[in-house]
Amino acid sequence: MRLILCLSALLLFFTIPAFSELTVDDLEKINSIVEKNVKEAEQRLKEDIAATEQQLTKDISQETAKVYVKIEEMGKSLNYIFAMVIALVALIAVVIGIPQFIVAMQQKEQRTLGEKIEAQQKQIEALQQAIETRDQERIVRP
Repeated sequence: MRLILCLSALLLFFTIPAFSELTVDDLEKINSIVEKNVKEAEQRLKEDIAATEQQLTKDISQETAKVYVKIEEMGKSLNYIFAMVIALVALIAVVIGIPQFIVAMQQKEQRTLGEKIEAQQKQIEALQQAIETRDQERIVRP
């Protein structure tokens, strides 16, 4: 341990301290180097931003086109479904409506026939009464 301590102290004595000051020219050189690097970094950043913007614009336009295609496909599907619903409603109307119409017509005919039968029965009754009246008159006047 002493050996390490002695070697460390010996190495410290051999190091030469560096004392220096920066001159105005040195500061200007450093400043120009920093400005150059900043300008290069800004330029690269602008180029990267422009490239990214172009790529994003391209990607957005592609995705927008895909969305429009999907919307058109869904519109066609909805039109097909709407047509099928209309056809189904028409089929139901035909299947239910025609028999109802036929039943209504038959009931109307039955009502008309019933009225005719009632009228004929009244005529028959009137004729029977007329016959009975004549028969009674014959009986009374032989």
